Amino acid sequence: MSCTEPTASPLRGPRRVVRDRHRDSTQWDAITPRTDDIIVASCYKSGTTLTQQIVNLLVNGVREFDHLRNLSPWVDSVDLHIGAERVEALSSPRFLKSHLPFDALPYHEQWRYIYLVRDGRDVCVSLFDQCRELEQHRPFDAHGNRVDYGSSDFSRFWDEWLLDGRPYWPLWDHIDSWWCARSRSNVLLLHFDALVGDKPAQVRRIAEFLGLPWSPKRGHMVCEHSSLEYMKSMERAGKLGKPVPKQTARFINKGTNGRWQGRLSSQQIERYFTMLYDRLEPACADWVSAREGAELTSFRAAPRVAPGTPRG
Repeated sequence: MSCTEPTASPLRGPRRVVRDRHRDSTQWDAITPRTDDIIVASCYKSGTTLTQQIVNLLVNGVREFDHLRNLSPWVDSVDLHIGAERVEALSSPRFLKSHLPFDALPYHEQWRYIYLVRDGRDVCVSLFDQCRELEQHRPFDAHGNRVDYGSSDFSRFWDEWLLDGRPYWPLWDHIDSWWCARSRSNVLLLHFDALVGDKPAQVRRIAEFLGLPWSPKRGHMVCEHSSLEYMKSMERAGKLGKPVPKQTARFINKGTNGRWQGRLSSQQIERYFTMLYDRLEPACADWVSAREGAELTSFRAAPRVAPGTPRG
């Protein structure tokens, strides 16, 4: 995996085209860019919904809405595609959701991009739990085909996910594409651990990044209305996630980290860290894994090393 350090120039190579059963990057082509657009992105299960709510509160204040996806649509979603007309009808500033790598998204210097990352072990556990819920309530797609939600055995699910991202897409390439853009002034990388561990500081950081007004009172309101308890109440009211029969499937799971402990063998954990440091540069790998001493909220650019190079 190679990484070219970004420059101040807005120009980059041709956008990567991503098409799979979940995403279609070409759906962004129908969106007319606005100078104040905000993109909230992640690979998956890394705090995207939480950050959408934080941005919503910072932009709009406390307000009623029928569903978060109508305020902040997932533009590249195949299944939830709502069409360009509805995106164009949104008031400014729009805050749009994506699960694309950085180089598959349109790039505009005036846009603000927020990317969430999380320890891969926690990502996989959360993804496994969600897949089991979806498998129970939506086993077939719109064409009557059975959907692949991965193995119901967590150990096997982990091994297959770690290898190639099944049943979704690989984590490493996704993180790397955003890490390579970290030096751009309009890109903010956030770690889920920092977001939930010191939310007031991270909320202020997001507000300042977006150039939005800030005060301790405003920060308290945002933290209160983006708490796990409040988010779960939104889910129970049917305002988060994709609708399922009787709202029995959970879109938000525990909202905590470390649930992989006792579920992964020492060999599986060792292989995870081997792949982590083989596929990402050391500074990025330290940051993703929230290693002791690693800075979760900011980082210095480091020379790119070839995959597999000893750390010394």
